Amino acid sequence: MSEHPDPEVQAAIVRLADALCTFERATGIENLLIVREKGGFCFRAISGKPNIPDDITDEQLARMMLR
Repeated sequence: MSEHPDPEVQAAIVRLADALCTFERATGIENLLIVREKGGFCFRAISGKPNIPDDITDEQLARMMLR
């Protein structure tokens, strides 16, 4: 997992991922978070859990969530 070059943005992404994970545990509602920036930064998480393999595309993730 790459880190955002701005520490404040990185901390916000981690807080959001943690909150989404907690929300999924409490409600059973799954979610998909993708943050992409020009320049290469990318963060992807399903239900707040990062480390999605790079060989799975954003489009594949979206289709999985819409099922």
